[in-house]
Amino acid sequence: MLKELLYAENECGKRFDFDVLDTGKSLLLTLKKETIWNCKQLRVLPTLGAAKAGDEGYWILPRTITRVGEMQTFFTQREDVDYAYEKPMMSWYGIKKKEFCCLVRVYRNYWYQMHAVIANNEYAVFPEFDFTTHDKIYDDIRLEIVPLPETGDYNDMARAERELRLSRGEIIPLTEKCKRPAVEYARKYPLIRIRMGWKPSPSPVFHQTEATEPDMFVACDFKRVRDIADELKRQGVEGAELQLVGWNRSGHDGRFPQLFPADPRLGGDQGLKETIDYVKSLGYRISTHTNTIDCYEIADTFDWDDVVVDRDGSYNQTGHYSGGYAYHVCLEKQWKNTKRDLPALAALGENGLHFTDVISIVPPDDCHAPHHPSTTENGIFYAQKIMEYTNGLFGGFSSEGCMDFAMKHIDFGLYSTFGNGFGKKVIPVADRYLPLFEVAYHGTVLYNPTATTVNYTAQPPEERLSMILRGGRPAMYFYSKFRTGGQKNWMGENDLTCADDEALRWSVARIKEACDEQLSLADKQLIYIKGYEICDNGIEICSYEDGSRIVGNFNAHAVVYENTTIAPWSYVVL
Repeated sequence: MLKELLYAENECGKRFDFDVLDTGKSLLLTLKKETIWNCKQLRVLPTLGAAKAGDEGYWILPRTITRVGEMQTFFTQREDVDYAYEKPMMSWYGIKKKEFCCLVRVYRNYWYQMHAVIANNEYAVFPEFDFTTHDKIYDDIRLEIVPLPETGDYNDMARAERELRLSRGEIIPLTEKCKRPAVEYARKYPLIRIRMGWKPSPSPVFHQTEATEPDMFVACDFKRVRDIADELKRQGVEGAELQLVGWNRSGHDGRFPQLFPADPRLGGDQGLKETIDYVKSLGYRISTHTNTIDCYEIADTFDWDDVVVDRDGSYNQTGHYSGGYAYHVCLEKQWKNTKRDLPALAALGENGLHFTDVISIVPPDDCHAPHHPSTTENGIFYAQKIMEYTNGLFGGFSSEGCMDFAMKHIDFGLYSTFGNGFGKKVIPVADRYLPLFEVAYHGTVLYNPTATTVNYTAQPPEERLSMILRGGRPAMYFYSKFRTGGQKNWMGENDLTCADDEALRWSVARIKEACDEQLSLADKQLIYIKGYEICDNGIEICSYEDGSRIVGNFNAHAVVYENTTIAPWSYVVL
């Protein structure tokens, strides 16, 4: 690799060469903080991925939480593009050119964005750091380049990431996680989330008090949860984990971080305890939903000193939900809150994978509060600390997303991304989307692929097939649709409900389908994915390390593959 390509440049075009350590397996690149202390922006390795239209090869750019996969960009003739995006889910990107293939890993100690520029059909891609908006310069810039064989491809990139992180203990095999009974159970059986109550979302009252708090809608009280469990048993659902959402005071996103008392309109603390015990008595598992990131002024545990302070000195207000304006909690402060709040909940005896919302689907905030400043790296440290503690307290941990810094401690991600949950967007550098998160991390974590594959047995056939091909664990959801005022419900339009017994029976029948299908594929959860291929004829192939393949037909007509007829929108295991 040409050493002259291993540099960064600031906003004025000044060049800074990396210190390079060749380990024999990779190149470790370091740019000392003392060297760049007065930089405002920094473009890193701006010419390493350079290409011209017509060149062989492509880039692989990591997805964000709104993409269905990693973006593949071919070096073709196209209009000029200047496209940047932040919050990559995986902190690496790939370059494939003639006689050159590599994985570029970015150490996530700063908030950064990926930036692609195509001008006059000349291509450039680079990570870009802006020290004026989030973290100030406090640490070295560090990257790692992992050379791959010239014949390597995007699957090799994903496998290299997995193998490297396994070797360093940054992730662990699912076989190891499954030594805990709750994780082994989750590998075999679907999750059933039940949204019990909520206030209007977004709320018409931004700053709520007890006097101004809107009424809560009760969709499913604790008694009705027990009815759901009974119907699961009646229909012969072999196993399931019931997860209570919005059980807490004022329902889902109602008064976080306040949890207790369990809302009296749902049956109160006594109803919660009775329901946990009853579900367990039927042989199912049960868990609850809490939130570590968002806080609302109406909570009896709200403290302005816990809130993230941005660079401009303002409190970080991100989102507008049932509790009104949501403020982000500094994760260093949330560590004490977690130890304060969760033991009382754990004492009630839930035995599933406890769910902490949000923490694994966004990069941690940098905080500039005078009494608790926190960098991106420090936020990751406390996020991991909170996840590890919660995991040990409950015997298992789940959360909303699958950011790479969470992968060691998370057992299940509700959806690895929102995918097309908020609608399909045209990305000018995305020629196609590849499930490379799945190639990298399947066999180390359980996940549901995208938000639109929630309730997959009730969704359109393409979503149902994607769920299987991408190696997902089913996530079924009573009342996934709850947003008001025309807001988008990101988990699809087909919902499970229990408003009457007929709806309950129909919903449980969809869960029964998912349970039976999951049992037939459960052993695949323990096997790494070798590669994923998208063919031009509507066939997609997920290959596993044990030599087996799942072949899916994304056509409205039957297709013959290797002398096997595959029905429309169906799959075979070979």
